Amino acid sequence: MEDAPLAVERPTGEGAVAARSTVWQRLGGGSLTVSLIIHALVILIAILIVRTVITSPPETIDFLPGGGGGGKGSDARIAEKRRAAAVSAPRMRTVSAASNAAVSLPDIQSSLSDFTSLSIAAPLGGGMGGGSGGLRGSGSGGLMGNGQGRGVGPGKGSGFISIPLIFGQKIDARRMAVVLDMSSSMYAFLPIVIKEVDKVAPGSIVILHYGCGLADDVVSNPGVEATTDKGFDKDRIITSLLESRNAAMNQRERAALFSLVQKRPKTFYVPSSGVGSTWIALTDSILKDVDAIYWFADFADGLAKGRVEDVSRKLRDRKQKLYIHPSNPKWLEPGDPLAANVATIDGQIVQATGGKVLKVDLKKQPKADDKP
Repeated sequence: MEDAPLAVERPTGEGAVAARSTVWQRLGGGSLTVSLIIHALVILIAILIVRTVITSPPETIDFLPGGGGGGKGSDARIAEKRRAAAVSAPRMRTVSAASNAAVSLPDIQSSLSDFTSLSIAAPLGGGMGGGSGGLRGSGSGGLMGNGQGRGVGPGKGSGFISIPLIFGQKIDARRMAVVLDMSSSMYAFLPIVIKEVDKVAPGSIVILHYGCGLADDVVSNPGVEATTDKGFDKDRIITSLLESRNAAMNQRERAALFSLVQKRPKTFYVPSSGVGSTWIALTDSILKDVDAIYWFADFADGLAKGRVEDVSRKLRDRKQKLYIHPSNPKWLEPGDPLAANVATIDGQIVQATGGKVLKVDLKKQPKADDKP
């Protein structure tokens, strides 16, 4: 009997896998394949990124037309540029909105030079202004065109905003009012002062008073009235002006001065109640918003201690400086009554409020008959 063939035992598990391995697999071809695939993907991604950067279209430049046509700009970009221009534009401040502020020109700092020039002034505050602007243009494509731009901005100021110089003397204030002695000894000076105030500080409040005393007399209903109101031409200020025989001015010049103060805007007067009621002009509520008061007078009228102290207290409470300008140079002579009055006002009001005595000698306006 022939022997049966022996059964060949087939390897199982890891031995079976090893038996079936090819030469490629035995050489590590599987890991190499995976590595090549990963590198190929990385190279492909890099090529796509480089191609995207190189082939990106150049940025389109949008022009902001200066009022003309031509070219199709991006509305969003144009709006953005306009907003940027608006942000960078300088803005101006309104310093005072009070309609009755006796103030001066427009914040930047300016000057009331020796009543002949304004050193640094600008039409700013205290007032309201409006304006309109327009842009027109036409063009035809190709980023070419022509246009025209225009802007109009009228404005109104209610006073003087500045740091003025009066006759070369600095007034440390931005809002100033003026009080003028309207007695006969002052007539020849007043046209000069008013004219120059209007040149450098148009819109400033001016208050007229007959005389320059500070008396304790009681005045019923103290206050000021506009020179445009009825009754001004009957007041002592005007009757004395027109009827005076003062040689400093002839009749025609006095009539011209009357017309000047009657028609000038923002000009007021204290109804006649004696030469000692100048305190009404200095402390009236119409001046509550000013920083300084310029008082031009000869200072020949009497002073009462109580009234001087009261004026000083009221001005200090309002933080207002008083600047006085004596018209008669005799106040510089020791022992002269004018010198005594100026010294009293200087010591108790001017210095107490931080003001100053202006030592400037004005020349009177020559008579018409003396003019060349």
